[in-house]
Amino acid sequence: MVPGSTLMRVNVAREPLLSELNLVQGVIEKKTTIPILSNILLEARGGRLDITATDLDVSICCGCAAEVETEGAMTVSARRFFDIVRLLPEDARIACMQMENDWMEIRSGQSEYRVVGLPKENFPSIPEFQEALLSIPGAVMRGMIQRTIFAITQEESRYSLNGALLVVAPREIKMVATDGHRLALVSKSISFDGLDSEIRSLIPRKTLVEIQKLVGDQELLVGFGRDENHLFFSAGDKRLVSRVLAGQFPNYEMVIPLDNDRLVTVPTRAFGDAIRRAAVMSDEKLRAVRFSVSPGAVELTASSAEAGEGKEIVPAEYEGPGLEIGFNPQYLLDFLGVCGSDSVVLALRDADTQGMLRPALRSEFDYRYVVMPMKF
Repeated sequence: MVPGSTLMRVNVAREPLLSELNLVQGVIEKKTTIPILSNILLEARGGRLDITATDLDVSICCGCAAEVETEGAMTVSARRFFDIVRLLPEDARIACMQMENDWMEIRSGQSEYRVVGLPKENFPSIPEFQEALLSIPGAVMRGMIQRTIFAITQEESRYSLNGALLVVAPREIKMVATDGHRLALVSKSISFDGLDSEIRSLIPRKTLVEIQKLVGDQELLVGFGRDENHLFFSAGDKRLVSRVLAGQFPNYEMVIPLDNDRLVTVPTRAFGDAIRRAAVMSDEKLRAVRFSVSPGAVELTASSAEAGEGKEIVPAEYEGPGLEIGFNPQYLLDFLGVCGSDSVVLALRDADTQGMLRPALRSEFDYRYVVMPMKF
């Protein structure tokens, strides 16, 4: 144990503290060459313990009610503090005390820890939060992210595709993402009072993940603002600051097929289950399933020299001419998992033109999903 006199001193309940510490874990850099980025900033003041975490691209500011005996600020290892709090009893009260040498003493019942900290002066400054330009219902933000985030590219070199494009107009909101092989577009009619022009912002994937955590399953409003280099989001008393993703997002409207007049309606669950089973037999490198469309049915086939072959038949509403086309099965499963509809419409033209999927029934979102075909 390292001696030292107490500076910041605060008492807090385990449950609300654990919730806030859990929220910031996704921002913390696990393998950073800048030690301070593995730490969180704790600030005790005005009956609260405020917590800030950053990786220089995304920053989260949150906190919980606390008994502040002495106001102050310090930094401590985010992971180590989280693990200590997580493993304490559920009804624990926790005393956190800052020592002169930047260590923190943690006491709860018979448990006592002293954890190495770093000078708070080393913690990066967070951009000053800008006033919200508009408020977006949390359920709308959550729904749009769920329907697009999986289509964001995993290739870091394709910088402008490393996030989703948010488009807010006076009476409509859209979000779109693409990796060059598929495109997810979701929109909703909604009025934004006081907004008289369109706002377009590229939101990085990591930021979208953290917004989902920020909103959770709560029915609240998400404040959105921006300046030249940063995006600002707020939900309740929690705030998130993100760097703007630079680059030019592709003209997504050019990708959406307009002449796909062969409309095939299939039950979502049966179609998804059939795709999963057929994909087991697909070639590991090619990862393609063949879809043969005929009146009343869709036949799915997959084969590989190493595994063998498989066939599935799904009943469908379709009365047009026969058509065969290949798709990556995971791309279709990603859509089916979030479409929120008991049946879906697959709009096709020919074997070489991208297909488009959408929910069969009207819902609160207009959702379209475009997938490039594969050779088989």
